[in-house]
Amino acid sequence: MVKQVQGVFKDFLIDPAKKTFLGEKKITNFDDLRNFISNKSAFVSQFTLYGYLRTRMGGINFYKSLNDVPFGTSVNIARWNIYLVSVQDLLLFTFSYIYNKQDRGIITHANSFFKKILEDQLPFGLEIELKNKSIQEFDERIKKVNWHMAYKQRPFEKSCEALFSWSPIADQLKDLDKEIVINSMDVQWQNIMVDFVKLLKPLDANVR
Repeated sequence: MVKQVQGVFKDFLIDPAKKTFLGEKKITNFDDLRNFISNKSAFVSQFTLYGYLRTRMGGINFYKSLNDVPFGTSVNIARWNIYLVSVQDLLLFTFSYIYNKQDRGIITHANSFFKKILEDQLPFGLEIELKNKSIQEFDERIKKVNWHMAYKQRPFEKSCEALFSWSPIADQLKDLDKEIVINSMDVQWQNIMVDFVKLLKPLDANVR
């Protein structure tokens, strides 16, 4: 857990330089899009969660606490739950954007696309019960989506709320931090939105 946390912050410092000199991989097919959604969701959810805990607890205390089994378990539960909502949000944003700008037919793949991303996370510790629960939640969200407007209307509201809700911090302390915590994730999502628009190319329909 400690190595994972350190890796997230290391990536945050290195990524901008890598993008500047090497550029990021363009999104040209469904595999690219799945990787983008999964990787960016993991990064944003972990960076904001660990960043909040480190700020609230103090850096040294935070890293020490990760070796405490109950706290480490709580962080892991929070990490997965925030990640799953982040995947939902980013998938709906990207699909809504593509629906409006490129391919109206993409929305027919939303459910299978989401399930594939979650299946790929099972070897990394995603529990089947949590996976199935998230699929049910996503099915309900899909029924209410306005694909014409979803990418414009606060597309990451639910993941920002999930960060606030699932962070293992005492409620009386979290209440003082709500606006800051939500804004910290929203800022990260704004960057991801910009990256996505720059990286998206016409998708190859033969690579699903």
